[in-house]
Amino acid sequence: MKNTYKIYQIDSFSDRKFFGNPAGVVYKADGLEEADMQRIARELNNSETAFIFLSDSDEYDVHVRFFTPLKEVPICGHATIAAHYVIALENNFKEKTCIKQKTGAGI
Repeated sequence: MKNTYKIYQIDSFSDRKFFGNPAGVVYKADGLEEADMQRIARELNNSETAFIFLSDSDEYDVHVRFFTPLKEVPICGHATIAAHYVIALENNFKEKTCIKQKTGAGI
């Protein structure tokens, strides 16, 4: 891992710290190898960690991959919410914005 990455811990389904359902989120994860993502997920030790990649297609805006501490999973509800919260924060979205995501379960 040569780059620096922003890593968030987001409590989905809550507006209070240490409530809700926690998920790790790595913003702009481009450049991470699968083994790196697995190590990060294991270190964060949440039930899932979402890794957000830039899109290389007109079909979707972001590619999100989800890892448990033990393996990759195709999709995760609370980690999806956490990932899109981080996208909104990082892009300073002030209103509803439609974003299409690609996951292991499709677009």
